[in-house]
Amino acid sequence: MSGHECYHCKQWVEEGEAHECLTTIETGAEEVASRDEERSVVTDAVRRVPAGAVPRQEPPKGPPEKGLGGGGHRVVISASAAVRLREARAFLDAFTPGTEILLLGASRRAVDDVARGIGMENAATFGLHRLSFTQLAARLAAASLASRGWAPASTLGHEAVAARASSEAAKDEALKYLLPVSSAPGFPKALAHTLLDLRLAGVSANPLTRLPQSGPDLAGLLDRLEELMVLAGVCDRASLFDEATRVLTSPDASWLPMPTLLLDVPFDSEAEAQFLWAVIERSPQTCLTIPDGDLPAITQVRERPLPSEFLDEDEGTDLTRLTRHLFRLDPPPEREPTGELVWFSAPGEGRECVEIARRILVEAAAGVRFDEMAVLVRSPPQYQGVLEHALARARIPAYFDSGVRRPHPAGRAFLAMLNCCVENFSAKRFAEYLSLAQVPLNVDGRETWVESRDEVLSAQPGRSPEGASHNGILDPLTGASERSSEGHETDVDPSAIVSGTLRAPWKWESLLVESAVIGGSERWVRRLDGLAEQYRLMIRELKDDDPDSARIPHIERELANLQHLRAFALPLVEHVSDWPDQATWGDWLRRLEGFAPRVLRTPEHLLRVLADLRPMATVGPVSLAEVRDVLSGRLLSLAVEPPADRYGSVFVGSPHQVRGRAFRVVFAPGLAERLFPQKPREDPLLLDELRHELTSGLAVRDNRAERERLLLRLTVGAVTDRLYASFPRIESSKARSRVPSFYALEIMRAITGRVPDRETLERMAASESQASLAWPAPAEAMTAIDPFEHDLSVLRRLMFSTGEVKGHAHYMLTLNECLKRSVTERWARARRVWSKFDGLVRVTDRTRPFLEGQRLTARPYSVSALQLYAACPYRFFLSAAYGLAPLKEAEPLQRMDPLTKGRLVHQVQAEFFRAVQREQIDIAAAQVERVLDTLDETLTRIAADYYQRLSPAIDRVWHDEIAAIRTDLRVWVDQLASHGEWKPWLLEFAFGLLGHAGHDPKSLRDPITIDGRFVLRGAVDLVERKPGTRILRVTDHKTSKNRSPHRWVIDGGTQLQPVLYSLAVEEATGCSVEAGRISYCTSAGGFTDHVVPMDDRVRRTGIEVLEIVDRAVEFGMLPPAPTEEACTWCDFLPVCGPDQERRVKDKPLDPIGDLLELRGHR
Repeated sequence: MSGHECYHCKQWVEEGEAHECLTTIETGAEEVASRDEERSVVTDAVRRVPAGAVPRQEPPKGPPEKGLGGGGHRVVISASAAVRLREARAFLDAFTPGTEILLLGASRRAVDDVARGIGMENAATFGLHRLSFTQLAARLAAASLASRGWAPASTLGHEAVAARASSEAAKDEALKYLLPVSSAPGFPKALAHTLLDLRLAGVSANPLTRLPQSGPDLAGLLDRLEELMVLAGVCDRASLFDEATRVLTSPDASWLPMPTLLLDVPFDSEAEAQFLWAVIERSPQTCLTIPDGDLPAITQVRERPLPSEFLDEDEGTDLTRLTRHLFRLDPPPEREPTGELVWFSAPGEGRECVEIARRILVEAAAGVRFDEMAVLVRSPPQYQGVLEHALARARIPAYFDSGVRRPHPAGRAFLAMLNCCVENFSAKRFAEYLSLAQVPLNVDGRETWVESRDEVLSAQPGRSPEGASHNGILDPLTGASERSSEGHETDVDPSAIVSGTLRAPWKWESLLVESAVIGGSERWVRRLDGLAEQYRLMIRELKDDDPDSARIPHIERELANLQHLRAFALPLVEHVSDWPDQATWGDWLRRLEGFAPRVLRTPEHLLRVLADLRPMATVGPVSLAEVRDVLSGRLLSLAVEPPADRYGSVFVGSPHQVRGRAFRVVFAPGLAERLFPQKPREDPLLLDELRHELTSGLAVRDNRAERERLLLRLTVGAVTDRLYASFPRIESSKARSRVPSFYALEIMRAITGRVPDRETLERMAASESQASLAWPAPAEAMTAIDPFEHDLSVLRRLMFSTGEVKGHAHYMLTLNECLKRSVTERWARARRVWSKFDGLVRVTDRTRPFLEGQRLTARPYSVSALQLYAACPYRFFLSAAYGLAPLKEAEPLQRMDPLTKGRLVHQVQAEFFRAVQREQIDIAAAQVERVLDTLDETLTRIAADYYQRLSPAIDRVWHDEIAAIRTDLRVWVDQLASHGEWKPWLLEFAFGLLGHAGHDPKSLRDPITIDGRFVLRGAVDLVERKPGTRILRVTDHKTSKNRSPHRWVIDGGTQLQPVLYSLAVEEATGCSVEAGRISYCTSAGGFTDHVVPMDDRVRRTGIEVLEIVDRAVEFGMLPPAPTEEACTWCDFLPVCGPDQERRVKDKPLDPIGDLLELRGHR
């Protein structure tokens, strides 16, 4: 199942979709307006206003008339909220101050607004009891439920019971029709809503068994649900209202009857209606206000002997016409609009919200207070985020009546940990947890108790989260918590935790394995140890090949981070390994409540969600996967509650939330097809044709359509001065056009008496806003909502101006330092001269000492570092001088890491030559089998040692790579026979490097100075000697592809190993090098050799290369001047940015003449 229908607003809610509906079991956000923690039912503070306020009238003398038909009950029906509120005030003003009166509303905040108005207009008042009807039911039923050992279940708890019922039914093979969808992720939630719908309507299992299709399955599931609720000792919303009705109608009811105002309360279900009528019958005097069009409430009134009054406003404005004729069958008389309705459109929901913010500022400038304006949104998922952003841009304070939902990092992190546990300790899931920055710094070891914020479970409904937290609860806006940071430190070094996340190697999870391979804590230990050894081998290989490489300190940091990861992760993995496969909800809740502080910096939101499930403690056993599925919807996002006081802020809510409220200005966005109205959807588990057969008042298609019309009636009825209606011309998520809905046509028909065609309606809306997708700013800069729009408006006017505009936008550079720097640098880099904006192009007094220390005569360089200069001087400078290096990308599990592979091959080659020397084998003369046996033995021994240290993730990948290396090396050894005149002499000959076991014993600790000036360090793979002579050959082995052209010496300065290594070996040994070569010893390189004969000309070329690089460092001429396509493969492209090759072509070439000369050497 992909979603469910909200019982109260009848809106179809997709799975995982945020849904703002007031009249479900309201959360604790309903109660933030009340702050007195000690009152039970009687609440009210004394409010004082200036002297001279008019006192209220005395109530009528004598006892009130009994019964519904008596004169003590009054019903007011009106389309105008202002009229309903006026009559409600008249009812309240008829009582003397101090008279206890019950104000009952669809929401607590609506009746709070009424009481506030009374308190501001009168000298003093008290005795007004303000509650929502759900709060009243919960308080009336609380004592009775507690005496029977029952507790109200939250919405989440009810879904958990439904999930258990469906799981048991599927396991017992009790499902037939619903079996194919019973395993769908959204099925438990949809089932919970369907069963609650049935229970609120008073439908038992027997009628369901007689229905076709899903009827018998739902009957069995309903029985199971009720049995589980009895076993768990919990009650749902239907049981809550039934119990409250029973308590209220019992002869010994403790509730004191008092005059009651029922302000726009909904009569949506039979259980709720019975409760409300019980309240009315117990009240000596009541006033019931009903919005015109609320058919369930009007039908309930007509079925009882209560007089009803239909009241309308008399003024002939657009708004009165709209409320009077909206959805009426009789055609209204034609007239011209008077301007109280403003109809506009915008390209997309985001721009529509920006236009709303613009008009809010216009109304505020005209004298309308922010709290006298409201934005009523029918489709919160599409509008909440963009509306919040638009109002924040315009610095308009907004009050979201149901709060706002934001992605919650702590909840998502804990859900990732649960997925890690369910998926057999998945490394990817653990990495997802780390990415959410929720690693705790300290763990105090003490249990933390938090209360539920569900309306019927909250222990202190008057508490407000504004500016403070409950028991150290997380402030949802700032992410801060008042919990003490004192306590015992974790086993992890605090320096390992930065901004809530653990220092861990880059993409370490890709170097481990997926959950299908990880089998427990032992596997984690082995893989982390293997990964640490792999890092050590990579460091050793880099130090041999390029001691100046900036990747060496980077990998060393990764190795340290790996130790941090090990210290944090392994205790958690071992702890979770002890969890059972199944347990009761109570057992799981205890385990999760103890586990949360170990993995979350701010666990309070999670603990509050778990608190909602405490009544479910005896239900079970259930698996951890089932627990995760129930919690997932609540953990992915956090409902940030609104502040206690809405005044001074623009009201933002759904049309349901304006029951009992009126505003001077209302904005109604989203009047487009599929947004408002939304398509009525059937309950997927109980279709309308089955609902008709039950004849129990269950909502069907016609009821849903009527309730959709009621939402528009509530919206237009809440306005007193001006209504802004709008629609988005483009559906942003799908980039397709939208058209106005037929509700927009109905609004125009009610006001003007004419139905315009859609094209006319669209043109009217577009001309009103003039919002364009091509330029996100208004035509007039003075109407901009923020500096961004203002500057764009100014630029647009200047761009299309025909006069002199030079310098008119210069003020922007003075307002934004980042913009000034960006514009200046882009302009300077595009000039035809070299400047400091291009990079390092000259020596200054500040850079001279640093550059002197970087010269080739002052510090040793590796040959690999010097090769970077020819490709791009700036790349050489960033890498060799600054030590910058890119983050290492993890290799896929289908291949061995290149550095590890290169290190292994070089070690095998060196050990093979040592074995040949030790056993005095003549490769050219010996039998091939003996040579190959020596190679295989060497490779097998070294590969086994690597396997033991690295603990490869996937054995098949490792063995395949070793087999490929074995094949390549056998071909390489076969080719050695053709070089019989050369005998291995020095193996892994190093100079200027810290020695290790793999280096040749004749290696030098100090660097080598070439030509008495230039200092080099490095390691030569192989130095061969002709027997009986002092003639040498220098070889550098490569495992990569051969991309070099034929017949090159230094290849434009990019291949320096043959020449410079030869010069270094001559300097170190005093012998003469006949040739330097690069041997591509794998199939990737084609088993080719490139030989550079060493003569005086080649030696002079090598010295000239060193002189050119040293001179560039001396004079500070190291600009970004790449060769063709060098930027394509450059690691530092984010530093220079794109198009550097094009910019260099426009620069003068004289300053880089040495570089061009070097590139000309082949």
